[in-house]
Amino acid sequence: MTAAMAEPMYLTAQELNALLLRARGLQGANLRMLLYYATAVPVGEPVSLLQKDIADAVGVSQASGSRSVTKLVEGGWLAESYVAGHYRFYRLGPAALGVTPEQDVPEDEALASVHHLRTREA
Repeated sequence: MTAAMAEPMYLTAQELNALLLRARGLQGANLRMLLYYATAVPVGEPVSLLQKDIADAVGVSQASGSRSVTKLVEGGWLAESYVAGHYRFYRLGPAALGVTPEQDVPEDEALASVHHLRTREA
């Protein structure tokens, strides 16, 4: 028996509208690049096109597209998903999804505690 594959989930119209409102400070190439990443693939999936191809698709120069991706990553709008050779591929980041990144936990602070159960001796 095989496990059922989950249906890919794209941003809904309401989620896309919320993204546009969160991104109201972005303009030009930055906004175009972000919207491409938001609409090209299901949520959580990386866009497997090269940045230059995405830039061409949305009508910005390769240099502008590259600068935009750098700014979007720095702002949390995009997150690096994987690297293949010297190419980096990205997916939507926490700012684009409207979530706050998890806070860093100091190294000396315990993440959890473990309690051992006593067993009866036979």
